[in-house]
Amino acid sequence: MDWLEEVRRLPAERRAVQHEPETPRYAKARQKLRFIVREARLLGTQEDPERPAAAWLLAVWAPSERGIGHGYYACFRVYVDQARVLLAVLYCLYDGTESSPGFKSFEAAKAFAETQGFREVSP
Repeated sequence: MDWLEEVRRLPAERRAVQHEPETPRYAKARQKLRFIVREARLLGTQEDPERPAAAWLLAVWAPSERGIGHGYYACFRVYVDQARVLLAVLYCLYDGTESSPGFKSFEAAKAFAETQGFREVSP
């Protein structure tokens, strides 16, 4: 299954950003969510260990809108029911601000995603 394409097909009201504590970076994630979903490239997936068979985790990277500097490394929790995507929640955004890591290329973001357990494997 192409999880990222499934997230793109979701209506906007079924894509959200959630992070505790709320920081300016996650306010930015809300503003950039449509761009991130549209421009992202999939870095890898993994089954959500807290919700086996009910959710998958996706790591994605989108280039900077300006074409320079850090892009957007994001992780989504994708809730599923019998392989049907119900909801996607962005829970992680790294863009080089607020002491977060920053990645200027897909390859650098992919290498980081692999250290976090994301693989190019989907069910």
